[in-house]
Amino acid sequence: MACGLLTFSLLASVSGAKAGAFEVRTQSAAGFGTAIAGVAAGGQLSYSYWNPATLSDIDSLQVEGVANGIFSSINLTPSAATNAILSGAGGVPSGRTGIGKDALVPASYIAMPLNDRVSIGLAINSPFGLSTEAPYNWAGQVYARDSGILALNVNPMASYRVNDWLSLGAGLQVQYFKARLTQAAGIAAGSPSATLKADDVGVGFNLGAQIRPWAGGTIGIGYRSAISQDLDGSLKAFGTGTPANAQLTTPDVISFGIRQEVNPRMRVLGTVEWTNWSRIDTINVKASGSGVTLTQIPLRYRDGWLFSAGAEYDLDKKTTLRGGVGYEVAPVTDITRGVNLPEPNQLILSAGIAYHYNERTTFDLAFTQSIGLGKGPVNIDPGDPRFVGLPFSATSDLNVSIVSASVRMKFDSMARASR
Repeated sequence: MACGLLTFSLLASVSGAKAGAFEVRTQSAAGFGTAIAGVAAGGQLSYSYWNPATLSDIDSLQVEGVANGIFSSINLTPSAATNAILSGAGGVPSGRTGIGKDALVPASYIAMPLNDRVSIGLAINSPFGLSTEAPYNWAGQVYARDSGILALNVNPMASYRVNDWLSLGAGLQVQYFKARLTQAAGIAAGSPSATLKADDVGVGFNLGAQIRPWAGGTIGIGYRSAISQDLDGSLKAFGTGTPANAQLTTPDVISFGIRQEVNPRMRVLGTVEWTNWSRIDTINVKASGSGVTLTQIPLRYRDGWLFSAGAEYDLDKKTTLRGGVGYEVAPVTDITRGVNLPEPNQLILSAGIAYHYNERTTFDLAFTQSIGLGKGPVNIDPGDPRFVGLPFSATSDLNVSIVSASVRMKFDSMARASR
């Protein structure tokens, strides 16, 4: 069964991934129940994604399968001035335009202790993703028609319990990254698309530490490294394809979590997460062989931040309730916001429930609502490195609902020695 869950994750991840932002956090149903609060401190098998040292919490062979249904509402409303210019140039004006796509994103985990100090595990996740699709003849088609980014990450890990209050962890990341971006070659209805497709496999690592400094308290810090992706593919336009390549380094991420037992039935949790998006500025797409720059993708991101707080409460021996709230600082600003990623800062509201069916099986269900704060302006004018001849002005709004479900199972009674 463990192999079946991992295989399902691999196949489903390849079939398509969706996120309201470039980074995907759909890694744990239990974590989504608290708006990701406290995950780096441990408590669930799936929290090893944020901190491999939390594998020290595992006392038997366990597997966990996670499925996330993402239902996104991402809309762009071109301004009257944009539509007027477009109409005068022979294009097709448009009103409020939805570009979001719904999707299923899974994750899988398996882990076991080797002895009372060492545990090993394997995670299969999609850490980054983007999927948007605009109508074929909309007002901003020269800037984007549809876009897709998929990352499939295979992550073997190990943890070492140094003593009763300190555990350390490390892992290897092997990541497949694929991108597909299209935009119209002209403003007229039916204009052909220019399409960039490329992919690569890169390697990185992750590290973590888990500390129990006082009774009932756990602190965790996890680091997922940047991964250099040497993307190879092609740029196609007007029926002609040119072999092309581009260098992209995915951002490194630091997650800090705290988990504190208030009483035997209640825990409070907190997270601060930093994502090094500012390492991504402008991506140069070059012709393979000659190295001539064919086009540029100016992203100009800033660092992203997530702050969240949550709680868990054991209603009875079988049922645990969860809740959390978060605030995310988006990697884009009013200056750099584009039509592929028009997100503003977001408020995150989460609730969840765990049902302990028996000693071996636990089910988790969570609902998360990510609410864009304000109308995010999108402005592309002469002088902007993205400008291709048509001034474009619009406002964006974003709301994403995520339903997460998981099942976690224990397969033996290899209990650790008492701590």
